[in-house]
Amino acid sequence: MQIWHMEPFACGDRRLPHHVFPPKKISPDQLCAITGVQSYKIDVDDTLSMKKRLTLVKTERNVNASDFLTINDSITDLNDKLDELYEPMVKDEDLVLLIVEGICYYDVEPEEDEWIRVQCEKGDLIVIPKGLNHRFTVTPKNFVKVQRFFNKLSDTIQG
Repeated sequence: MQIWHMEPFACGDRRLPHHVFPPKKISPDQLCAITGVQSYKIDVDDTLSMKKRLTLVKTERNVNASDFLTINDSITDLNDKLDELYEPMVKDEDLVLLIVEGICYYDVEPEEDEWIRVQCEKGDLIVIPKGLNHRFTVTPKNFVKVQRFFNKLSDTIQG
């Protein structure tokens, strides 16, 4: 997982990194202190270890259901789907996401017009706290598979 401050008004392809200049990277601990976003590295090939970590996080966050979001070039109207997922949103429950394959970005906005980009890859588990403005996109490879966890009493989540 890599984390950095984004350009204030990023132009062009949103799938590019959009670092500020000079780049200003931050650690997962700094990200948590600034935004409340928690992250974990999971060995998705070690099912026992993965199951233990997921059970702990799911219990802490009161999530009991999941689905998969797969983004790839075979999606009809891929650009429209990416536009939809890139729209900033705020959820009223924690967003728990495990990257199963590929690479993507979750951007979080701790202050108005101040975005932090979190590059997630296979094995990254990220928890975006409720009430935090966020958005999602892929890298130029246009491929990611994300397992999204939620409380089944609420609606299925987006992004």
